[in-house]
Amino acid sequence: MLTTLIIDDEIRGRNLLRELVNRYCPEIELLGMASSALEGIEMIRKYKPNFIFLDIKMPGMTGFEMIEALDDIDFDIVFVTAYNEFAVKAYKYSAFDYLLKPVDPDELKATMHRLQSKRQSQTLSARLNLLMKTLEEPKKLPSKITISAADGITILNIEEIIYLEADGPYTTFFLQDGTKIISSHNLKEYEELLTDHGFFRSHHSFLLNMNHIKKYIKSDGYVLMSNGRHAEVSKRKKDEFMTRLGQI
Repeated sequence: MLTTLIIDDEIRGRNLLRELVNRYCPEIELLGMASSALEGIEMIRKYKPNFIFLDIKMPGMTGFEMIEALDDIDFDIVFVTAYNEFAVKAYKYSAFDYLLKPVDPDELKATMHRLQSKRQSQTLSARLNLLMKTLEEPKKLPSKITISAADGITILNIEEIIYLEADGPYTTFFLQDGTKIISSHNLKEYEELLTDHGFFRSHHSFLLNMNHIKKYIKSDGYVLMSNGRHAEVSKRKKDEFMTRLGQI
């Protein structure tokens, strides 16, 4: 059983989310609801929830300002936000869970499942800084990405990533220092985030950092990466790959 608070200045939003939690998430205990950031701070200190649902745009004090006002954060955060293309990418870069308004029951259940599988309080300060910086400069590509794995959270410099490989619903990151990180998210999600950083989906199983390609072996249809490993280039992607390779 996880405990939570809903912090949102809109009464309709609070009540709707409460109904959805009660109906679809029996494993979640709702401790209370706050109509402002200040009230939210008081309730967090009183009830000490496992996680909170937090609206960002609230009068007087925003959700971000509320977080900064807290001395000790030992709970997870699920941001509840209106749709914005850049904002959604910002949450994904920083590995924070988020729900778009109006909240979809299936998205709510999926988010609760992720929270039960792992706690995400690690490196919270660094992740918040990455999130807010990305939100403040939506047209500037972030240089870091946060990877959510079973054993915690890792913040990576994107240039350190050599390539990514799909493994069913998971993704393995291969890094410059020889380490591997297995993410609980699929490859398509990272393709959406990293394509603008010079990555290319050469095959349904591979997303390559084009700056780490050492050699392309046409006859065999694969590339040699800077770590000495091979990655496939599908026949369907060959022409597009050659075009991208010529642009490096």
